Amino acid sequence: MADESDLAARTRGQWWQHDEAMVEVPLDAVRALGLAALQQAGASADDAEFVLDTFLDKAIQGDHARGLAGLNGIVTAGLRGILDLHAPIRVLQDTPATALVEGESNAFGTLVCRAAMDLAITKARDNGIGWVSLRNHPTALLTPHLQQAIDAGMVGMVMTQSYPMVAPTGGFQPLLGNAPVGFGVPAGERDPVILDMSLTATSASGVNLAAMQGQTIPEGFLLDERGNPTTDPTAFSPPANRTHADEKARGTLLPIGGSHKSYAMIFVVGLLTAVLADAGAPWEPAQVAFGRPSGEDTPFGSLYMAIDPSSFMPLDEFRRRVDAFIDVVKAAPTLAGVDEILYPGEMSQRLKRQRKEAGAFLIPVSQFEMLAKLADKVGMEPIPRRN
Repeated sequence: MADESDLAARTRGQWWQHDEAMVEVPLDAVRALGLAALQQAGASADDAEFVLDTFLDKAIQGDHARGLAGLNGIVTAGLRGILDLHAPIRVLQDTPATALVEGESNAFGTLVCRAAMDLAITKARDNGIGWVSLRNHPTALLTPHLQQAIDAGMVGMVMTQSYPMVAPTGGFQPLLGNAPVGFGVPAGERDPVILDMSLTATSASGVNLAAMQGQTIPEGFLLDERGNPTTDPTAFSPPANRTHADEKARGTLLPIGGSHKSYAMIFVVGLLTAVLADAGAPWEPAQVAFGRPSGEDTPFGSLYMAIDPSSFMPLDEFRRRVDAFIDVVKAAPTLAGVDEILYPGEMSQRLKRQRKEAGAFLIPVSQFEMLAKLADKVGMEPIPRRN
């Protein structure tokens, strides 16, 4: 197996990379700053830890497009009272196994989504399955909410809407999101199975980063606003539109493999998250602000499900069977040049464990400077650098 322990290794499938110089930082110092800053901004100690880990886990795996970049903005909004770093949810409809809920308009979405999954887990404990539809708040990353279910010994599923960036097959106007969908399955001795992906050939994060850095993107990822294939990332969204406040697509991301089958899955995820969460139908780009619908008449939808395996068999037996399934797949013969067969989530969890053991990770210099400003804002010592 190739050595993946160096600080520059990343999870497979992330073709994008920052072209900035990278700074090595101590994990404990970044963690201490993030927790203190979030608590000053109004989060409880427990909520601050959940929020920080949501973004820190991405950063230590090398995905800086979705890592620490937004931390300063969250803290600033919390300090100004624009963002409420609590997670109250209102239950709009309720049955023993299901619920429709929503959060306050100024509540932080990650924490509202956490509360929705917690409710799904509670219902699953009582009924074997829990399904909670969340109205109005997006989830930026699925894995933390899948991990909630895994930590409770349950199978988790999350689906969410995203802003229009995919045209239906045969069309060219972006009407659908890229259908983020995830599954989490607890294992025994093995790391859990975690599938967290969108159903397009690439995420918008990578395309936007390439546009900012003046790079091209691989073929087969994007159509321009006239429906022509392109490797120019600015055809997806103009270079100036790189904040969530302006995030709109004029081009369209292509479904995985450019297939009508992938489009069909995108359609179904979009349909269920819109209808079962009492959210909006496909939105026009003009209706979007901050990466989500801008009006009260076009709410945002996401879905959270937990399944209790002990409803089918003892949990220890379930975990043993998951390990056995993984073992068989990983023992399969490999092609020439392939060192190891991986299963969903294995590499990201391995890298996370290695970076925590190393006590350090790399971040772009711009994010290092952002952390220095954040430290000054909350009256803490700046993060030291190791290189």
